[in-house]
Amino acid sequence: MSEPLNEVISLEVDPHEAYERGKTDINFFASLCMPDIFVYALPPFYIAVWQLLAQRKPEDVGRLLRFALGLPRGHAKTTFIKILIAWLIVYDHYRFVLMVCANEGLAENLLADLDDILSSPNIEAIYGAWKSNLITDRSDLKKAWYHGRAVILAAKGAGSSLRGLNIKNDRPDLIFCDDAQTRENDESPTERAKLLRWMSATLFKVLKPRGDRLIIYVGNMYSDECLLKQFADHPQWLSLITGAILYTGEPLWPELFSLEELRESFLHDEALNQADLWFAEIMNDPKDSAKSLLPSNLPEAPDHEALIANLDGAYITIDPAGFRNTSDDNQIIVHGVSDGKGHVIASDRGILKPDELIQKALRLALKFRVTVIAIESVAYQQSLCFWMQHFIQHLGITGLHVVEVSPHGRTKEARIRQFIQECYAGNYTLACPATRADFVWQALAYKVGKKDNKDDLLDACAYGIDVRNEYWHLIGIREGLDEAYEKAYTIADNTPF
Repeated sequence: MSEPLNEVISLEVDPHEAYERGKTDINFFASLCMPDIFVYALPPFYIAVWQLLAQRKPEDVGRLLRFALGLPRGHAKTTFIKILIAWLIVYDHYRFVLMVCANEGLAENLLADLDDILSSPNIEAIYGAWKSNLITDRSDLKKAWYHGRAVILAAKGAGSSLRGLNIKNDRPDLIFCDDAQTRENDESPTERAKLLRWMSATLFKVLKPRGDRLIIYVGNMYSDECLLKQFADHPQWLSLITGAILYTGEPLWPELFSLEELRESFLHDEALNQADLWFAEIMNDPKDSAKSLLPSNLPEAPDHEALIANLDGAYITIDPAGFRNTSDDNQIIVHGVSDGKGHVIASDRGILKPDELIQKALRLALKFRVTVIAIESVAYQQSLCFWMQHFIQHLGITGLHVVEVSPHGRTKEARIRQFIQECYAGNYTLACPATRADFVWQALAYKVGKKDNKDDLLDACAYGIDVRNEYWHLIGIREGLDEAYEKAYTIADNTPF
C-alpha cells in the first residue's frame, strides 16, 4: 500500500529541476497539478498507462496510436486522464486536443478542468503562462499561444457536428473520448450502432492526416457489445483494461478502496439483484447470460429464520481444500429440507487444519441438528471421513452419519450447473443471505471453460443434490441438544495429525 506522497505545504523549488523531474515522474507531476487531490501515489497500472502513451519508441512516433482504456468506476480515471493530457501538452507532445464526452455539458466541464490545471500557479510557474496567452477563451474552445506555438483545446458532445474543427489549417492530433458511451446507449442496439458509426465516419476522420496522432477511448465494459469491448478486440487498437480487484486478489488502488469496501459495495448491489452491474462497472467484466453460470438473478429465497424453525431434515456437505496459506477455503455448507425442497441455511469456511475443520463441522451439525455429514471421497478426504467418525464417537454423538460423495464421472462445472438449474427450477434455494451473496460472487466471477476458477463454495453447495439423492433415507432432524453440543466448543486440540 502506498504512503501519502506529501502533506499540502508550500515549498520553493527550482523551476528547472521541477520541469526535469516532472518529465520522468508522473506522480510528481500529478502532485503539481492537483496538490490537494493527489496525496497518494498512483498505482502501478496507472503508471504503466502513462509510460505507454508518453514514452513511445522513436520508430512509433508519427504513427496513429489507438488506445482503449478501461478503469473501474470511482477510481479517478477521468482525473488521471486530465493529468495525462496536461503532461502531453506542457511537454509539447500534442498541440490540438479534441475532448468528447456523452454530451456537450460534460465535455465543457472536462475542458474547464484542464484549463484550470494549465493555469494553476504551480504549472504556470514551471511551464509558463497559459491563461494570459489565451486568444480564444470559450467554454467549448480554448486557443493559446503556448511555448511558441498555437495550442488548441476543443470540447464536443458525442454525435455532435464537428464542422469548424479545421482551425487555422490545423486538425486535432489527439482525440480523447471520456465515457462517450453511456449504459443507456449500450442497452439500445440502434443507439450503440449509431454512436459507433459517428465515431468511425466522423470523429476519427477529423484527425490530422500525418504526424504523431493519438486516440484515447476511456470507458467501462458495460456488455460484450459495448464500444470499449469492440475496440479492445480490434487488432488495430491497443487496450489496457482492469477491474478494481487485480488477478492477485489485491485491490487496484487500496488507498481509495480496500477489499472490504469493495466487497461491501458488491453485497449492497447483490442484495438489490444488481450484481451483474457491479461486475460491469467495478470489475469491467460484463456478464453475458450465454456465458455465465447465472443467466439471470437467482429466485427469491424463503424467510431464513422461519425456514430454520420448520425444517424436516438437515445435513452438511464439506469441500476440504487443505490448510496451507495458498489453499482454497475449506467450505462447510449446512442444507435444510422443507416440503421436499432443499435449502442452503448456513455455512462456514476458512483455511483450516483437519482438526479445525472437523470441529467447525461438528458444531454446525449439532447446532442445526443434522443427521448426515457428507465429505467428498477424493484423495485425503477419505481419511477425513475416518477422523470425523473418530471425533463423533469420542464425543458420544449418536444419530449422526458420516458418508462419502463422489463426482461420479461428472466435471465440477457440470455438478455446479446442475445445482444452479435446481435453484432456478425452485427445487433448491440459497436461504442464508451471507452464503447467497458469496455464491453469487463466485458464480459471476466464474469463467466458463477455465480450470482455475475459485469455485469451492459452488462445489460444496452442488454436492447437496447428491446427498439428497443418495442418502435421503438418512436425512432427518436429530432430537434434542445433548451435552455434545457444548463439548464441541471445548474439545482439546489433541488430534494425532
